[in-house]
Amino acid sequence: MSMTRPEPTSRTTGPGGPRRTRASRLERMSLAKRQRAALCDLMAELGPTAPTRCLGWDVADLAAHMWVREHRPSALPGIGVARFARRTQRIQDEALRTRGFNSLVTDLRRPGWVMLPLDHIVNAVEFFIHHEDVLRANGRHQVMSATEQAELWRTARVLALKAQHAWGGRLRISPIGGRPIGIGQGDRPVNLHGHPSELLLFLSGRRANVTVTAEPEAAKALVEAIGSL
Repeated sequence: MSMTRPEPTSRTTGPGGPRRTRASRLERMSLAKRQRAALCDLMAELGPTAPTRCLGWDVADLAAHMWVREHRPSALPGIGVARFARRTQRIQDEALRTRGFNSLVTDLRRPGWVMLPLDHIVNAVEFFIHHEDVLRANGRHQVMSATEQAELWRTARVLALKAQHAWGGRLRISPIGGRPIGIGQGDRPVNLHGHPSELLLFLSGRRANVTVTAEPEAAKALVEAIGSL
């Protein structure tokens, strides 16, 4: 089976074409800082009720989630562990109610103290993925440079290892502009091909512009394994 998920390839564009406001300053930033600034600008522009690709969340919900992640360390377990999810959700709802959407977005423009030491390590991917969640839900897209693609590829490879471990089959990944990798064993391989940014989105459970070549059952099993992570 060969399957392509059509999505725009991940500078930000809207109905009027490329947006170059603040472009030169953004280009001098790290990937984490660029994605943070661009996402905050986009959330402020679209407003709290705009949709996202995070199931059941609008932009206000996403802003609250990201604010809690950086400013309420006691709530972090609920982001990744189901048994603590209700408590984390209550903290997010309270943050949105008491601080307000605009204040949350303003706070997000700078890393919270919890994440500050690791900003360039963990926040590049976090803010890229959520930036795409908002962009694509609102008919926008961004173009990633070759350097940015290379940075995202490093994380995509880690996610590929996790996905293969959860699935158990043979996974082959061919990134555009990069060297192909193969992980695991098996006679029913799944082959993924696309830009590193798209592969990263696919491996994080998002719809993405990735060509999947495999037997249907093997492809389905891989997608289910990714969804379980």
